[in-house]
Amino acid sequence: MAPATCRRRSFCRRPGRCSNLVAASVVLAPTLVLRHTIPVNIGFVAPHHNMASAKSSSRGLLLRRGGSDDGAGRGDASSGAASGARSAWPHDLQSAARGVVSFACAALLAFAGPVQDLRSPLPAFAEDVLNAEERVTVSLFEQNTPGVVFITSEAFEMQGVNDQSMRMELVPQGSGSGWVFDLEGHIVTNYHVIQNSNALMVRFIDGTEVQAKVIGGDPGSDVAVLKVELPKGKPGLLRPLIKGDSSGLRVGQEVYAIGNPFGLDHTLTKGVVSGVGRTIMSFGGRPIQGAIQTDASINPGNSGGPLLNSAGKVIGMNTVIISPTGASAGVGFAIPSDTVSARVASILKFGYVKRPSLGLYLGGDGLAQRVVGRDGALIAGLQRGSAGGRSGLRVGDIITTVDSKPVKRVNDVFKALDEHEPGDVLKVQLLRATEVAGDYNEGDAESVPVTYSELEVSVRLGEVAQEPGR
Repeated sequence: MAPATCRRRSFCRRPGRCSNLVAASVVLAPTLVLRHTIPVNIGFVAPHHNMASAKSSSRGLLLRRGGSDDGAGRGDASSGAASGARSAWPHDLQSAARGVVSFACAALLAFAGPVQDLRSPLPAFAEDVLNAEERVTVSLFEQNTPGVVFITSEAFEMQGVNDQSMRMELVPQGSGSGWVFDLEGHIVTNYHVIQNSNALMVRFIDGTEVQAKVIGGDPGSDVAVLKVELPKGKPGLLRPLIKGDSSGLRVGQEVYAIGNPFGLDHTLTKGVVSGVGRTIMSFGGRPIQGAIQTDASINPGNSGGPLLNSAGKVIGMNTVIISPTGASAGVGFAIPSDTVSARVASILKFGYVKRPSLGLYLGGDGLAQRVVGRDGALIAGLQRGSAGGRSGLRVGDIITTVDSKPVKRVNDVFKALDEHEPGDVLKVQLLRATEVAGDYNEGDAESVPVTYSELEVSVRLGEVAQEPGR
């Protein structure tokens, strides 16, 4: 039969001591049971004293049950007293000696394990052992989470004190995430996290909470920059995250999102890059180019938090999800870090994003295809004093190429503009309608035949008007 094994062997911190403790219990148990249930006195009996009792004990020993009141008990008691008187030790000393010997034997058995077991460090539990991949993830989280903050926005609301008076009070209106951009106290987050707020509170990992002011924001790219002043003695809370390069991202590489979903601060989720080069709409109604799609769980409250690569560098800022329920459905998007860095640099320099503009109102996708049978963006209107209008663009023109890049959708125009600054000169190729000479019915526009000719116009880009700070 195989030897019995301990069921708790995998959790035992002294696996070599179990047998010793069992042996100790074997020694102690009879002694404890006998001493507390049937006290026994052992003594030598002289041959000439109480011969009847001596005959009943063939080994010359007398066992006496204490506490008996019958005649036999009295006879045994007298015999026991006589034998006890003839013993080498008094009765009390014998009991004490037996207890000491039993305890000493038990102690020797219990602690007779190898000496090095007692001096060596305790072995780790199986649950505490991390594999190489887990150690990398834990290290990434511990190094970067101090640089992620929890942002709460507050807005003024009218609160009724009684039937005749009202007062303005700041009430929470939402929350989100952000991350430390530099040692000067700048915090980067999404514009929609701070939108329409009257006060902003930023909480760091140690619980320190400070008020933040808005340096600037860009609704067109959903980027905002805040600044905080930390209490004296706590400059170490500013732990800037390392910016990475988002241009070389590949589908399938691992990414990590840190944020505060549903107010649960500093939560880590892991996933992969599910897609690159996506286009999403900002809260300002302008398309954001090159967005990163990920299946890392992103929920309400993650907005503004960093998306990290496996090296712990920021390659995006979490901004929006597609979900029928409002919770994560495995389709989340982040603004590329290259876009974020460019917008932050402009905000820090000017207080807002200096975005180039043609000053045009463009028709919807597919409209040019229906008009001329070609891809392009139809100009539906001109802004007052627009750069396009000054350069000769007209309503009805169809833009086919911007800066030598084909335009198939309206978004392609914005994509080309995002690569330039105000004041840059851009070459725009377009189709312009020209009436065909001839006699036609007056007032019947549909009967007037037109032809479209190709033109190229150079446009010096203007600047999108935006209020500093928002």
